[in-house]
Amino acid sequence: MDWTLAIDRHRDALLRMVAALLLMAGGGQVMPRHVRTGIWRVLRPAEAAFRRLVVVVKLVLKIEARTRVSRGGPVSAGGFSRGTGASVPAFALFDARKSFKPRSAWRGRKPEPNIRFFDDVEIFEPVVISSPDDEVSPAQLMRRLSALQAALGDVPKQARRLARWEAKREAGRSETGKYIAPIRPGKPPGHRDRGQHPVDFVLKDCHALALYALHDPPDTG
Repeated sequence: MDWTLAIDRHRDALLRMVAALLLMAGGGQVMPRHVRTGIWRVLRPAEAAFRRLVVVVKLVLKIEARTRVSRGGPVSAGGFSRGTGASVPAFALFDARKSFKPRSAWRGRKPEPNIRFFDDVEIFEPVVISSPDDEVSPAQLMRRLSALQAALGDVPKQARRLARWEAKREAGRSETGKYIAPIRPGKPPGHRDRGQHPVDFVLKDCHALALYALHDPPDTG
């Protein structure tokens, strides 16, 4: 397999998608809710695809950990460091962990108003129903987009970050007995069985590449 060609092709595809998402975002202080939702639906699988691409690069380049721990790394598995000012946050190199807690049967507020009684006086609580056209803050979305765009600009650097964090977690394994891999078991975040957006195909390919590289490390020597 031509690993370099595969890596470059998927990186270029993700760069084009991020550029399109930034154009959709517009850079304003607020955006319509339906626009933000549409961007999230592409950004989440794009992030998962890039995490898998970083794993492939780390294995292809045979990158090993150094003693220095990366500054501004992820604050938790799947979390993002939250830099201050205009700094770009570091990209989260680990998938968010799955929650195995049982889901509640409650699916949100009902359309009818809630009624409470105080001293025989009925008090109606108005129900606020969100609209797709509501203006919402894109702050978190823009941080994630900026982090992904910056990380795509230097994939080997992200692979070195991953090697350092894996070594750090492996060192702590002797104390806690736990180790969290960058790729969670099962389907990746943002996976859609019948997804037809280009990001769905990129995620599928990157996930397959990462699994292949993990189980059969590439011999590039």
